[in-house]
Amino acid sequence: MDHSKKATGYTPELGQRWIRYMRLAAAHSRNNASHWFRYLRKDIEQKDVTFSQNEIDFLLNDKEYLTAFQRVSLQRAFTDGTVTRLRIQQLNQQHKYKSLDERWEQFEQFRKTGRL
Repeated sequence: MDHSKKATGYTPELGQRWIRYMRLAAAHSRNNASHWFRYLRKDIEQKDVTFSQNEIDFLLNDKEYLTAFQRVSLQRAFTDGTVTRLRIQQLNQQHKYKSLDERWEQFEQFRKTGRL
């Protein structure tokens, strides 16, 4: 589970800022899994993760700020091939909402003709 590929310009200070950010995100999204996943989505890219294993491990053991669910989902998000990681990667992809487009077309048709 070593995802410590570091981006150009990485510094330990950036890592500490990420830890503070994730602690705030954990507090802000407590008891809201979808909100927590949106925070994770911002940090986990499709190809690379730009945080050291030490920073990830620190958060995985941070029982003061992260709930058990947040720690487990964070661990699963950084593990290749898990459902959690795949879900987060899907959140990063553009989606075409076919049903929404169909509903919009029906609305436009109703607006023009007065019937569906």
